[in-house]
Amino acid sequence: MAEAIPLNVVRNFDAMDNGDPMVPPQFACEECGGGMYPEYYKGLHGYEYKIIDVKK
Repeated sequence: MAEAIPLNVVRNFDAMDNGDPMVPPQFACEECGGGMYPEYYKGLHGYEYKIIDVKK
């Protein structure tokens, strides 16, 4: 399942997150409660996140 989350929302979560910068910004699905991750996102700290890395 996919949901379009605006880039500015992802960046705001990234900016407020004081956690591990190696972990991509994550959201919880409102329907099932499962984790949602960006398909691709280059974070504010220079890390690149790809959904294929999360699914391994």
